[in-house]
Amino acid sequence: MLRLSELVLLLVTTLQCRTAFAETGNSSDASSPESTSPAAVVAAANTCIQLQRSLGTSIVQTISSGPQYSIAANAAWSAFNHEVNFQPTCIVFVNSTEHVQTAMKAIYSNNADYVVQSGGHSGMTGWNTIQDGVLISFSNMNATSYDPETDTISLQPGISWGNASSIVEPYGVAPVGGRISNVGTGLLLGGGLSYLSPSQGYAADNYVSVDVVLVDGTLVTATASNQYADLFKALKGGGNRFGIYPNSSVEALLPAIAHFAQDTNDTNAVLATDFIASWGASGVEPTIQFEMFYNGSAASFNESFAEFLSIPYTSSTAGPLSYLDLVNEVNFPYGEGNLFAGSVLTGVSSTSNETSNQLIDDYIETYRLFNNFSTTYANSTEIQGTLLSFTPVLQSQIRISYEKGGNVISPPRELGGFNEVLFAVTYSEGVNQAPENIEQGRQFWIENTPRTAGLPLFANEADANQQVLASYGEYEFLKQVYAKYDPNRFNMRHTSGPLGL
Repeated sequence: MLRLSELVLLLVTTLQCRTAFAETGNSSDASSPESTSPAAVVAAANTCIQLQRSLGTSIVQTISSGPQYSIAANAAWSAFNHEVNFQPTCIVFVNSTEHVQTAMKAIYSNNADYVVQSGGHSGMTGWNTIQDGVLISFSNMNATSYDPETDTISLQPGISWGNASSIVEPYGVAPVGGRISNVGTGLLLGGGLSYLSPSQGYAADNYVSVDVVLVDGTLVTATASNQYADLFKALKGGGNRFGIYPNSSVEALLPAIAHFAQDTNDTNAVLATDFIASWGASGVEPTIQFEMFYNGSAASFNESFAEFLSIPYTSSTAGPLSYLDLVNEVNFPYGEGNLFAGSVLTGVSSTSNETSNQLIDDYIETYRLFNNFSTTYANSTEIQGTLLSFTPVLQSQIRISYEKGGNVISPPRELGGFNEVLFAVTYSEGVNQAPENIEQGRQFWIENTPRTAGLPLFANEADANQQVLASYGEYEFLKQVYAKYDPNRFNMRHTSGPLGL
């Protein structure tokens, strides 16, 4: 049953808005590529250079960056807003409030033109794309959640109303949102008409609070009763003239993965976390799967996995298993082509500090690049699914390895636990080799995904061309032993295997 009379919309999201008093940004004349001034060209170029330095080239991309730029430049609903007419100087693929603030501060200080794109469903030419300016894309911020205690829905800007409705429908509620499934949250900027509007008003009437990044990069929270009540009201139909509203919450699962690797001392606790994207009839279907195994009591299980158990989940098969049951619990089907790639990320202490937050960003960026790949190739018939998996290597495992004589992998003891990262692509039945365009995207993940220096890659879950052996602590020893037993390098010349010897 829908509790529509109680339903409110907590918009903790980023939408297409900007301050009315700003002298920067697009004017009506800037919607045409021909109207760009030389000063605007220089301002945009300087802004993009500055943002690449502060946010990195994987987040801030130019036309030469690769497929992600082109996908975003052609993501608008109207073909008039595609790359054939508009080529942004750079596209900023934000995935946090902080990224939005950084982008706006640079845009503001350089007096650069910019636009914001959430769902991209605008019929106005030049409103969600730009020539010689900065495009802020929210394609990676697409979460939706429902809080039953406050009866509110939180939206990130990249979500469509169809997807948002599907996510909250199991709770018996619905957002006062768009009437067409692939329309995005930009609908709220014009007030928004909904099937529920006769009883609930305009979609924007259902705001509870709005986090707004102003044009100079300042973050404020506007409500009906605080000092920003005027802004709160203006955002109800005021269009993209007042600011950008981002979600200030942080994804709970990725920090939990990082914390487990660093903080867990329980040798009975085993964890694997899989982010799965499956290609189905309705598009890419995402799933997150926790695999938590514990050799001991339920109470100890609850203690060791407390951070994970605090994260909401949709289903659970928790229960006692024999070791044989455990071995048979997970399997990968035969018959399809698969390609692997790997990375490795240090564990992060749950004690919050600046260094820890920076390291957590590496986990977020790793997931973002995975999600970008899956989204980029969502319409491909040659892919069956993708997987991003984190497997912790705990400090106890490293210690016991050394106690048993060590091995050539030899992770450094002083860095603590870490996570081996697997990125896998499963191709559709009948695909006999990776298509060139998909391989380009896969290599983009390999080249741009963060990796902690000094930690070893996992040879069983890496790309054939990754230098796994060179990442080992005993690499020099390994080369010496190989030279001793195969001085003519026959094995290297005649059979496939790890590189580097």
